Amino acid sequence: MVYLLLFSFIFIILMKNLFEVVLLLGLSIPVVHGQDKQWQMELVFKGEISPEEFENEIPEFAKEFYEPFLKGKTAYKNVEILADADRSAAVVNQTEHAILDRKLAKTYSFATGDDIVTAESYYPLYKVVSDKLEEPKVPYVWIQDMGEIEDVAGITCKKAKLFIKNQTDSAAATVWYSEAVPAYYLTAFSFVNDLPGAVLKLALGENKDIGFETIKVTNVSSDKDFQLPQGVKVVDISGENAMEEGEDVGLFEDTFPLDKSLKWIVLKDKETNDEYYGIKKMSGEEVLPCSLFSLAYFNDHTAIVSDKDNFFWLLDKQGNKINKTGFDWLTPANEQLAIFQQDGSFGLVSQDGKVLLDKKENISKFLNNYLMFSEDGKTGLLDEKGKVVVKPNLFLLDVDSAGKVLVKDKEGEETKTLELEEFVRDYVK
Repeated sequence: MVYLLLFSFIFIILMKNLFEVVLLLGLSIPVVHGQDKQWQMELVFKGEISPEEFENEIPEFAKEFYEPFLKGKTAYKNVEILADADRSAAVVNQTEHAILDRKLAKTYSFATGDDIVTAESYYPLYKVVSDKLEEPKVPYVWIQDMGEIEDVAGITCKKAKLFIKNQTDSAAATVWYSEAVPAYYLTAFSFVNDLPGAVLKLALGENKDIGFETIKVTNVSSDKDFQLPQGVKVVDISGENAMEEGEDVGLFEDTFPLDKSLKWIVLKDKETNDEYYGIKKMSGEEVLPCSLFSLAYFNDHTAIVSDKDNFFWLLDKQGNKINKTGFDWLTPANEQLAIFQQDGSFGLVSQDGKVLLDKKENISKFLNNYLMFSEDGKTGLLDEKGKVVVKPNLFLLDVDSAGKVLVKDKEGEETKTLELEEFVRDYVK
């Protein structure tokens, strides 16, 4: 079984205030297993950096990444994290708490025993891209896949090199991340907050001795750690200035440029402080009311948006909603198909809004553009066009940490480990 989100699949991460946009420029947003679940993780930190090296060798903007390892300070030793597709809660050394609500685009920070919680609007500090930007206008993180897979705390992870760049300087890190687990929020490591999945292992710079590793990952059902302490005063330091129409639409414009005759607009609800996006013609005529709070790249012609009622839509460059009925959840499977969830079941919809498959227990990404789906407790396989190529008769279908296919035809039989080519030859019709 998998998740929203399976958000599971990372794209995008949904927000009500900032409207966080999940765009991996040139990088297709991955389909993710299990991001509809709540995940509990325990991170252990290792290594230290001397004050001299910290001051003289670390770029100013990257000092926050190294401060948890600074010798002589109260360094990070243990971090406990609870995360799902919409929320993240981290507890550092059992005392310092940081919570992110992606839908509200708010962060909350406090220490154990505090009677005041500090709230602040959340804005992604780094744009996540798959190609190096020649003339960056905003800070960004360039993900370079290393083509390696490693098991971390029982979770299959991709190894990637991260190049973290602001306008004047840069830093690097190596990460092992899983698209099956939703990204979490850590204040000192702002470059991991909006990656397509959770970082389960990290090494800063070229020094493999400074970083952290997850030693435990489990699914949980309680959301108590997302809740603020009772009886505390919440102080919002974001500022209360009303936003005028037309401000702060850069992320939407960069992610999904509309036809030249149209423009993105944004309005802020003065009572709730929530921001909602819409579309107007250059002449001023309204095309789509300001009701959207998140947007994700699907392909060059189509975007995925969600509205203030938490429905998901396919949107074209003319500002038209393509699907006639809103989905409960929607994320790209590839550049032509998207996985949706409706009334607890999963399905596939094409970029032109045609439902190709529905009422499945689950649909998730497999290998080589294949999609895995479940029906009546059994698993089958779809090709990149949504055609059934393996009927849902398999008791088990999965991928191990080495990228090999694990398959079991019937309960009680031995699990077979096959190369993808062998599996396709023996099973795909």
